[in-house]
Amino acid sequence: MFSEDKLHPPLREILSPDLDMNRWHASYQHLLEQADDLEQLCLSAPEWYLPDEERSGLFSCLIHGLGAGRDDFVADLTDYMATLEDLEGLVDATYLDSIRHGEADPGELELYASSKLHNWNTEVKTVNADYKVVSTFIYSGEEPDKVVQLARSGSIFAVKVYGYLL
Repeated sequence: MFSEDKLHPPLREILSPDLDMNRWHASYQHLLEQADDLEQLCLSAPEWYLPDEERSGLFSCLIHGLGAGRDDFVADLTDYMATLEDLEGLVDATYLDSIRHGEADPGELELYASSKLHNWNTEVKTVNADYKVVSTFIYSGEEPDKVVQLARSGSIFAVKVYGYLL
């Protein structure tokens, strides 16, 4: 629950003196109740693969099942991103170099490009700290060959592997 006492003093000063905290809590209670109805994922092996390294975790998940080496996969993907008209103005040589060299976390642009490059649908379920699904988004290929299911919490990714050990 929101507590006025935990606010930084300058923020406390800007609160209206007639703020009714009980009314405020009641008006947002539905958000807390709504979280109870959300799908909950159990992100654990063997059903899910959780990469050890967070920064390259997305690439490890996307590579799973391709049989490609990480460096080759990243090089192919970033080369493709440089030519993809949909990403024009969103990526430049500096950005692509930072992805190639592991200096930046891959994210939405790489998910989008990989779904186009490999012609698959990539379903990403974003979870909160309690592993409740707060959003689902599908990056679509033209005529997808398969569906890759990912779960995401911040920059940490896991890929569904359908019950077999890696």
